[in-house]
Amino acid sequence: MSERTVADIREEIAAERRRLDDNLTALEAELLSGAPLVVGGLVAAVALMLARGRRRKRKKPTAITLSWRR
Repeated sequence: MSERTVADIREEIAAERRRLDDNLTALEAELLSGAPLVVGGLVAAVALMLARGRRRKRKKPTAITLSWRR
């Protein structure tokens, strides 16, 4: 039989839970520190898409824009 007692096993489980809690806290902090970069990238992508869409619309002249340029 094993030499470990119930108290030893419970202490090992508690220590493992503490390590997992520490790892989870570190992971959450790391994710939160990267969140502004992700948001900034999304904003930049949307701005780029909107700018490209406006540029494409300007290239197609309409009757009003042609008469206005004269």
